[in-house]
Amino acid sequence: YFNSEEWEGMFRLTTSEVKSISDYTGLTFKEVMELGISEYLLYRKECWIANLNKTEQGRELLKTLWRLQQTKADTSAIRQFNERKGVK
Repeated sequence: YFNSEEWEGMFRLTTSEVKSISDYTGLTFKEVMELGISEYLLYRKECWIANLNKTEQGRELLKTLWRLQQTKADTSAIRQFNERKGVK
């Protein structure tokens, strides 16, 4: 997803998702690999969120991601901002 430096390609993990899902679910690598695609994707998302929730930085990232997905304007925040700036 992001540009990486040349050396990083040499150390890219190929089973890290499987390991995360295995740790999260208690399934073996083989059992994880035999999951249907919908179950695999669900567990991948769930373990990603669970791992982020373990740290304050991770929770802040999740909060930011949630905020960026919001499509409704926060009218009270806009009003407060405008009041501070003296705009009516």
